Amino acid sequence: MDLVRPVSQSVGLIRARLAGARLAKADVLVFLDAHCECMVQWLEPLLERIKESPTSVLVPIIDVIEAKNFYYSTNDYNDFQIGGFTWDGHFDWHDVTKRERQRQKRECPEKDLEICPTYSPTMAGGLFAISRDYFWDIGSYDEQMDGWGGENLEMSFRVWQCGGTLETIPCSRIGHIFRDFHPYSFPNDRDTHGINTVRMAIVWMDDYVELLYLNRPDLRDHPELGDVTHRKVLREKLHCKSFDWYMKNVYPEKFIPTRNVLAFGRLASQADNLCLDTLQQNAEKPWNLGIYTCFKPEVSASQLFSLTKRSVLRNERSCATVQVSKSESKFVVMIPCIDDDDIDDTWEFTEHRQLRHKQSGLCLDSSDLSTKSYVHVATCHPGIKTQKWEFQHQ
Repeated sequence: MDLVRPVSQSVGLIRARLAGARLAKADVLVFLDAHCECMVQWLEPLLERIKESPTSVLVPIIDVIEAKNFYYSTNDYNDFQIGGFTWDGHFDWHDVTKRERQRQKRECPEKDLEICPTYSPTMAGGLFAISRDYFWDIGSYDEQMDGWGGENLEMSFRVWQCGGTLETIPCSRIGHIFRDFHPYSFPNDRDTHGINTVRMAIVWMDDYVELLYLNRPDLRDHPELGDVTHRKVLREKLHCKSFDWYMKNVYPEKFIPTRNVLAFGRLASQADNLCLDTLQQNAEKPWNLGIYTCFKPEVSASQLFSLTKRSVLRNERSCATVQVSKSESKFVVMIPCIDDDDIDDTWEFTEHRQLRHKQSGLCLDSSDLSTKSYVHVATCHPGIKTQKWEFQHQ
């Protein structure tokens, strides 16, 4: 193995990877973060699949290595998640969908379904394999992206929209150290993740870029965006599909907060300058819906909620339920949403501008609350101002 240091100073992940790719001579490029541990026979399944499908970009199952003690933890080979994204421009994980399992049954009849390549809407970006020719044909990386961040979603969307596939290979496993902090700073303390993400979105997301701006209004007309003309020319040259095609064919399960909804935006109490808020809680598990001073004039991502046409009150990842309790006042508990709003708890606006939970008959109430409190539901009283709510867009 040759160790190549192409420059004397740090140039960031994206340009460092490009420097390595230019020097590589093998038919397949494999990109790995430095803090990884490869398992036995991790490479062979990746090479086999690229030989079968040269336009497939492949990721292994990524196991967790604890940062504090390097403990390696793993699940069964058929227990893994695939990549998604959030509308504020971050990668996230989600379960393999029923739709994907059905596709595998149709297209992998001669293989064990549990080890069949699994389509993934996005990739985390730190670990993947790709044909060297295809890497350059498809546009490698955006060289004007700086530091780190956004390049994984840019490549994910580009591969899918331009005729390739992004797949998880269950028989390939690599451990990765997950840290809850960045061991380095961004160049010149710039928000390189945000700047790179808006470069990606302007080129690949079409009208859906407005959903990024809805969550990150600070990125609209960002002065450090730079020129994306060459990436738009690449998209035209490759005859790539629209982002709407991607949403309908690759990631139809993704919730769009402004479509098929009755109302969206901040949900404000008419009694005080208080809005529903996530309070930055962990959406991976149930959490109590909070209330916080309303952010204006732009809505904050933490205060972006929708009431869907199926009468589900939700944000991007969590749906509103009512706490099971004998108390007259109950908390609103947010739980991970199921595909297609398949949830028993539904809500409706009454003629008095109350938001009533249909199953319990109780109304959302902000009485006796201050900022950073948990909101609750209580017996409906049409004349109480703390039970009157208004969506930003309805």
